[in-house]
Amino acid sequence: MILNPKFKYLTRDQVTGGYKPFLWEVTYTKGPKDYAYTHRDTVEGLECLGLHVYQDGANDSYNWASIHVKQVLRGESISRLFESIIEIWVYPNFSFARDPMSNEPWNVFGLEINDGRNMVWLIFSEGPDEVYQLRNHRIIIVSTPLKHWAKRQIDLDKIYSDANWERPEDLSLILICGATKMVSGKYSGYIKEIRIEKK
Repeated sequence: MILNPKFKYLTRDQVTGGYKPFLWEVTYTKGPKDYAYTHRDTVEGLECLGLHVYQDGANDSYNWASIHVKQVLRGESISRLFESIIEIWVYPNFSFARDPMSNEPWNVFGLEINDGRNMVWLIFSEGPDEVYQLRNHRIIIVSTPLKHWAKRQIDLDKIYSDANWERPEDLSLILICGATKMVSGKYSGYIKEIRIEKK
């Protein structure tokens, strides 16, 4: 269902000159002096995919410096996904920050699920679990310790039911790391594997 789920296989990234995970689409949003790239890293003895971003904080036309690592699922894969649990091994390095008035995210390390109509960000950060809605953008903070490997389980069927969303015909699973110019600096997060397990 998910291809290259442990990110073992790499291919040349024409944008950065480095490497990206094979069978995953990688896109970048960044200003002239920001950077974003993927890297095959080893963290605490475990090989993983590293997402690396630098946000310079400059007042240019790009609010975000971010990286998206995407795989599109369709048809039978969608049915299986909604009948299963997504298990993901993550290593977050920074705390989630947001606008205190609007709750708009200022940074992110997590998993985006986007079906073209609705979007949810599962953000891995320390602190309590939390769910809130921004227009068609749902935010789920998944309590995860910083600077440690942790396995987290995601029930997509429950997420859609709780939000009163219809099950889609296709969707994108997107690993995401980024920061707005409100919180400049270097950001990174690591993913070891994504696995789909029957409920």
